[in-house]
Amino acid sequence: MLGPGSFYSTCQEAGLTLGTDGNPNVLHVEPVRFGRDVARLLQRAPPGSDCAEPFLQSLQDHIEDPQNLRMCLVPVSSAGGNGSSSTLNESLIRMLLSIDILQPGLMEGLLDRIFSFLNEEDKDSPIPKLILQQLKWLNNIIAPEQLTAKLFEVVSISPLSIQRDIITSLPEIVPDSEHKTVVLGLVELMESSSDLMVPVLDALSNLNLQSDVLINARNHVMDKLESAELDDLPIVIKFLLQTVEPDTVGDAIETIRSNLDFGSINKLQKNSRQTAQKRASNQTPEVLILDSLKTGIRFQKFVTDAWHKALSALSKPSQHKIIDVMVMFILHSIVSLKKKIEVMIRKKIIEGLLTKKLLQETILVHGASLREYMPAVLSISESLLRASINHPIVARTASVLYTCAFEVSDAYYRQEIIGSLLVHIGSGSAVEIDASLAVLQNIAQVSRSTLNEYSAFIKGILDYLDNLSLEQIRLFFVVLGSLAREDEISGANGTLLTDLNIIIRKQLSNPLENYKKIGVMGAIALVQAFGTQEIGDNERGSSSQAGARHREAELDPLLRISVQYLQMVRDACQKSAVCLALTYDELASLVLGGDLDPKLVLWIKEEFSDQFAATFVYGVNETFTMKPHRNIAVEVWMNLDGPESELSIGIMPTLCADMSGFASQGAVADTVDGTAYMCSLFKLLQATEKTTSRNGLDDIDGLLGCGIVMFKRDYLEDIAEVYSVSICHVIAQGLLCAINWFREISNAFSSDAGDQTMARIIVRLQQMMELEDMLRHILKSVPGFRPLEASQAKIKDMARGGHFGSSSIVIESSAMSSLAKKDTWTMDIDNDPKPCFAHSNEVVTFESLTPYLRELEVDVFHVLRVHEPITREVYEISEVSVNNSVQLQYPELLFLLRDLLAKINHKLPAPATHTPFGKKTQAPMTNNALLARMSTATFVEKVLVVIPHVVTKTRMMLTGLSKDKEDVDRDQMPQDSSIILDCLNSSLKVLQSLLSWNEIKGVDQKEVRLALLKSLALDQLPPERIVEIKQSMNLSMVAVEAFKNLSTWREMMPTFESTAMLLEVLDKVLDLVPRNSELSNRVSTLATETLSYRWPPSTVVKPDRLAYILGLQIGCSNVRLGMINEYVTGVLPSFLAQDEGQSELHPMLNATTFTVYTKALHVQLASLVSEFTEDHFDDAQSALDHISDLCLCFQKLAAFVKSNDKREVLAVTLKHSKTFMEQFIKRVIPFLGTHFRGHQDAIAKIFKNYLQSGTRSLQNVCGHAKASREQTLIVMVPPIRKTMETLIFEVKLMLENNDAGAAFWLGNLKHRNLRGEEISSQLPVSSDDENARYSQREADEDEGDHENGYPGSSKKNTRKRSRIDTHKPKSTPRKTGRDSRATGNAKKKRNTQQPRKQAQDDGLDDGLDDDDREHRIHTKRQVCIRYR
Repeated sequence: MLGPGSFYSTCQEAGLTLGTDGNPNVLHVEPVRFGRDVARLLQRAPPGSDCAEPFLQSLQDHIEDPQNLRMCLVPVSSAGGNGSSSTLNESLIRMLLSIDILQPGLMEGLLDRIFSFLNEEDKDSPIPKLILQQLKWLNNIIAPEQLTAKLFEVVSISPLSIQRDIITSLPEIVPDSEHKTVVLGLVELMESSSDLMVPVLDALSNLNLQSDVLINARNHVMDKLESAELDDLPIVIKFLLQTVEPDTVGDAIETIRSNLDFGSINKLQKNSRQTAQKRASNQTPEVLILDSLKTGIRFQKFVTDAWHKALSALSKPSQHKIIDVMVMFILHSIVSLKKKIEVMIRKKIIEGLLTKKLLQETILVHGASLREYMPAVLSISESLLRASINHPIVARTASVLYTCAFEVSDAYYRQEIIGSLLVHIGSGSAVEIDASLAVLQNIAQVSRSTLNEYSAFIKGILDYLDNLSLEQIRLFFVVLGSLAREDEISGANGTLLTDLNIIIRKQLSNPLENYKKIGVMGAIALVQAFGTQEIGDNERGSSSQAGARHREAELDPLLRISVQYLQMVRDACQKSAVCLALTYDELASLVLGGDLDPKLVLWIKEEFSDQFAATFVYGVNETFTMKPHRNIAVEVWMNLDGPESELSIGIMPTLCADMSGFASQGAVADTVDGTAYMCSLFKLLQATEKTTSRNGLDDIDGLLGCGIVMFKRDYLEDIAEVYSVSICHVIAQGLLCAINWFREISNAFSSDAGDQTMARIIVRLQQMMELEDMLRHILKSVPGFRPLEASQAKIKDMARGGHFGSSSIVIESSAMSSLAKKDTWTMDIDNDPKPCFAHSNEVVTFESLTPYLRELEVDVFHVLRVHEPITREVYEISEVSVNNSVQLQYPELLFLLRDLLAKINHKLPAPATHTPFGKKTQAPMTNNALLARMSTATFVEKVLVVIPHVVTKTRMMLTGLSKDKEDVDRDQMPQDSSIILDCLNSSLKVLQSLLSWNEIKGVDQKEVRLALLKSLALDQLPPERIVEIKQSMNLSMVAVEAFKNLSTWREMMPTFESTAMLLEVLDKVLDLVPRNSELSNRVSTLATETLSYRWPPSTVVKPDRLAYILGLQIGCSNVRLGMINEYVTGVLPSFLAQDEGQSELHPMLNATTFTVYTKALHVQLASLVSEFTEDHFDDAQSALDHISDLCLCFQKLAAFVKSNDKREVLAVTLKHSKTFMEQFIKRVIPFLGTHFRGHQDAIAKIFKNYLQSGTRSLQNVCGHAKASREQTLIVMVPPIRKTMETLIFEVKLMLENNDAGAAFWLGNLKHRNLRGEEISSQLPVSSDDENARYSQREADEDEGDHENGYPGSSKKNTRKRSRIDTHKPKSTPRKTGRDSRATGNAKKKRNTQQPRKQAQDDGLDDGLDDDDREHRIHTKRQVCIRYR
């Protein structure tokens, strides 16, 4: 019999030695055998006695000692045969719990033992966790209800730490039968204590939940999400996303988006005490939250799709949050969604929904948490940059992503970013290259020292510079220059500056100008890098030291590097005028930028700029000697200062004079023709004057009015007879230089010019036009003329030792005055000229020289503000004596408007094309170097200042033309009005180009839109209204005013072309704001008036303009379908019937424009179908009536091919009918299938009366295309037949889904031409056969109706049928006699096997091979729908 010590004896007998005083228990047998032996020993108790009670009581006494309890809870040791021991996985308590008779009492005793650890001093004891560990994953639980109740009893009185341990262990302890009870208890605990929400949710995630309980738990969690603790959020989010169902996932996502504010989370995370430790282990709350989001999103596919759908549905910028961007990164990491996310992000950026500010905040503030998703960020950035050809805003956003990612990434991903950017630079796409270089430049400004670590990768592009444009080369060298400066300042002893020095010297020494220009760009970039005065460079001096001698720049260690590179460029380019011009232009831009050190600017002024006076400014009576081979008689032209002027610009002397006599005065004895760089040097002069002089350009303002020394005008008409061809080349070069001089002088003085200066600029513009006419005349006598600006450097050895240094150029400060004291012009003439130009027989036009003209700055267009003549008292111009005023004439106005238009088209921007790597793009036809340096925002700001003057000029021109109409009939416009019309069209094109800018609708361009609309609205308004509009920020209100102002021009428009452009401007004004139905209808009315006006017979109507106006008339109307219906049922049929009444109402409609009308109607009809939605109608019947009208118009348009069989009409019909049917299948067929049962007759009528007839007409067009072998039409046949087949089987599917499949049958159709005559399916029909059968057309059509199964077409046909038919022609070549016999035999054999119904449809030539026959079975079908 078992006594009080039965626990010890039983264990001893079963093979276990109990340890004492902290010694482990030792098991001498297998654990399974031990459990079996203990159970056998307990069963020896006498019948009726409780055998387990003494054993358990003795066990409780044993574990009263904490050490013994711990030993019973830890794994026992196993005694080996040789005296060794090892640890088993089972503990003594675990082995005893496997005995059924002991389990209930032992569990209760163990859980009661937890109560002894509720004291504060025992809170860190491991015993409660060890007890719970013994209860997990038992094979069998004898009393689950008792266990569950006991667990909740312990939870109710335990401290928080033990409560959490018990709750999180519940799913591993209780069996499945108790899950419902446990879930209910846990929900109650969660509702009563928010501290237990996280462990409860963790437990609930691993329990079987019923739907009602799950919903209650989820709703409670969603309510508590906003107030949840930071450390609890990962578990909460994971529970929500893993327990949602398809019908509730939307609410859960919206709750998470609304309550999960990462901005607040980041602030709380920074203030947390454990932040440093967690950050070190990369387990911050943000990281855990993102991980839970990723796990929840990937848990179920419907959750992933719901997130994607929710993000796609966000339609406003304010709705997008940081969490949305992070979820996009998470979704992008899913391979199947990668492309979709990239497309969605690109679309949102283009629409302005995803802003750069939001992306920047997400990455910069939360970059540490996004390190896991950095590959997704880089992949998105790369895809955006590659897809940004037509959308520069996408490129700018990609630049922001790259820049921000570089700042927050580690070394590995920074290297990946640099590698990706270098790949973009080598892509060949100008947009990608510019954006990548901009990113590198931004990174260099923000993290120059970090970027310098990867300079070895960046300078690898130096081997591929010839694939980049000059502007891109400049940007690249600017980046490298900033890195080289960082090396020098930090003393890192890097080799970058040495490498750049080698490259630059190598390029500058190259005799080819293309490579020499690369060297110039590199040298100037280093000048900028080492000559820039940055904030904090106190030792470099301040701007107050600008008056110091320029030699001080050579004493500064960094400025000395800049000076050395400037001297290097000067020495290398002394034989290349083109490279000198590039050098001066680049230096001028640097100086005007205002970032160069004042000492370096002063050095540039004295060493470079002051050369201008000594080289190009001549006194009136100056003596010089002409070169022997350039003997030209000269005189002063276009002197605005009168006889008292003592100076002039010596253009022809510079080209012709022998400068050897001036060597002693500091000039260069063997230098290039200076006219090629004269304007560039003047630009540098005016830049340094503006920077160093307090008076601006007052010291050189005399240059605006001084004359130019040119050839004698008396010889202009007979120039080719007076001079040789080589001298004519020199004269042409002089005229080109004079034009460029006037352009550059206008650029210099146009900024903030007063009336007097503005008058002189206007005169210079007029003289510029005069010079252009002279040059056009002279170019006829100089075939093969090539300006000096385009010449290549002479390929010969250049002097290596002789430096063009400071000793060879000495410019005295009194150069301007000393030159005026010389006596007379002296010319030594040599009658043996030696040509210096290479000639050819190629005829050169002035337009081909535009790339070599100096670029006009935007400030020059301020001259457009001169609307009234400037009187003589103001302008003080001596040479102008005929008129008493100066006014901008129409030739100058046209010149300015065209130049402004070209700038707008270039900068705002034309879609770029992708160029493969290694293929260089063609040079632009105009010089746009200034625009390339100017940012888009700056350019738009400058242009918007000019637009009000353009609007005023346009109104003034229209007013003048209207006055002319009162005296002259409109059919006979005055001869001098042609230039006015050109000015008018150019001004309208300027407005149109601005409004067409592809970024003007962006969110970040709202201020630009407002300013532009104000510019259009302010003309001719009362003063009080002008003040109101200027102060208004309401975009829609300002747009209405602009529209009203511009629409008043319609009555004054003189031509159809100008009217069309005005309507386009009005339409684009409305596109900038939410659509206004009243104004849209007004546009439609204006278009109708334009189309109904009888323009002069000489009017040239461009098809695209007419189509656009027709589109406006229909598309902006409130009754679009009604207008289309009117055209197809009334206007066009009346025109084809030669109804004179309709021609009076529609004078623009004629045989030439019929195709344009047809195309416009097809486009508008397809647009209407694509916009069809059931929500736009009150009921289904209204929608069916709308569909019926659409199909009627389609049928009428398709039927016009019978009356007008021109190839253009047939092509338009095939192309746009395909679009109509595709949209019909996509938009209309699903609606018809939904409402088929309730409106069967109406739907049958649509197919039977309209679509069937329309598709038959299209089949006839396809047959005609095959018979006539029109290649333009044949290529359109397969796509449209495929679309018609799709329509057939969509109808069949619709019928089968509505239990009406029996109403559908297929049959073969005969090939017919446009007249309905049957033709061969293989051979084209000759014209004689067609004429012979033309008289039988009506009979054949009747036969066709009978064959097609029309209701009522035959007495035998008593069933109502509707059919959609389609053909598929074959371009099989004509067969030989043997092939014909073979196919004939095969045909006889096949016909005997065909069913009776198919045999009745004869007329099909089956002379096809097996592949063609198989294809025709699927395509040459007829569908008939039977309605009982």
